[in-house]
Amino acid sequence: MSLWDQVKWSLRHSKRQLLESILVVVAIALGVGVIITVLGMFLSVGDQYRDLESMAHFRTLEIMGKAEASRRLGAPLTVLGNDLDTTEWSATLNEIEELQQNLPPTMHAYVQTHWSARTSLLPEEVEPENESIYRGYYDSNQIMIMGTTSEYFAFNGATLQQGNFFLPEDLRGNSRVMVLSDSLATEVFSDSDPLGQVIPLILFGDEETIHYTVIGVLDPPENEEEIMFGFGAARMAYAPITASPYQRAGVGQGSFQNISVGIDVGVDVAAATEQVEAEARLIWGDQIAVSSSLAEFRESQRQMQRYAFLIGALASIGLVIAVINILNLMLARVLKRTRSVGLSMALGSSRRLVFRQFMLEAFSLGILGSISGILLSFGLAKILERALGGFTAGMLGTRIFLGITLGFAISLFFGIYPAYLGSRTNPVDALRTD
Repeated sequence: MSLWDQVKWSLRHSKRQLLESILVVVAIALGVGVIITVLGMFLSVGDQYRDLESMAHFRTLEIMGKAEASRRLGAPLTVLGNDLDTTEWSATLNEIEELQQNLPPTMHAYVQTHWSARTSLLPEEVEPENESIYRGYYDSNQIMIMGTTSEYFAFNGATLQQGNFFLPEDLRGNSRVMVLSDSLATEVFSDSDPLGQVIPLILFGDEETIHYTVIGVLDPPENEEEIMFGFGAARMAYAPITASPYQRAGVGQGSFQNISVGIDVGVDVAAATEQVEAEARLIWGDQIAVSSSLAEFRESQRQMQRYAFLIGALASIGLVIAVINILNLMLARVLKRTRSVGLSMALGSSRRLVFRQFMLEAFSLGILGSISGILLSFGLAKILERALGGFTAGMLGTRIFLGITLGFAISLFFGIYPAYLGSRTNPVDALRTD
């Protein structure tokens, strides 16, 4: 008998006991679906964590006062000091520069603020063919300005098409200079040279016009992740933070309640956090706390993994119970077919052939159950994603591999013993039974 004939024999017997076969497949599918969903999530967290480490947002630490830190409930914070102080904390530009001097070149301390303004260099009415470009994001003549420091450009690896970045001297002198994104320079000045041009800005709710001189134009951003977090976005301009209309204090008098520290790619974020904490303590003592978006993500994943582990453990226990019941069911099926097995062996079937036939029957049920479990895992992943948030069920290939592997393992567990008993059937005794 060929292998294909043996497979058809196994499927035919499964079809004869259709209800039992469906129950076996459903029990396997439920257990396998939950287990591979949870295992896929555990295996994918490491890859996801490594991917996030390369994103600028997750390589940025935040230094803030402990009062502000205490308001961020649920954020994983490293508090410098034992007692939470309710007084507001702020840093001066001099202190931020001192922090930068104490950090290695792979870490960049900067501050930032955002504001928007209107400019007469853009039309108040959008042309019909361009109407959809900015609708919902900007008014027709509105631009966004980020006030920041020089280290912001170093952290983002910014390069210039032309001109220069603003310098520390521009920060100290409150210079009203501006670096434009490539798209904004093109939209405002078209083919004209933007360097040295003056951009008049009018704040919303204010009729006073403030003039900024263009000193540089950025290269277009290299990837969508930079645009997502604001760097190089359309209609974005960059100016010294001390030239902000809301922050016009001189050196040593500025008030900044939040400091960002960007970590270069390839630097261990956890080790960098410890170093930033140590240097920050030398300047501000125990008044501050340091938070990390990457640490926050890691903590949220740990909490999610606890729930997923509990779900997986319960599913594993349920699957073990189901497999034991399936084993008993397969033993009953072997006993029901004792006479037919004895007749088959009397006509020349070997014990090996009988063993293989029963194992193929078990494998066919196991594989059908595992395939159903893989399909079920997609629905389970969606449910867990809505319930836990940020749930990742792993790559499709990983889930298929886990599902097929579990299917084979379960088939071996509930199939090998009944197949062995069937192969040990004595033909003479079997033919005497009714």
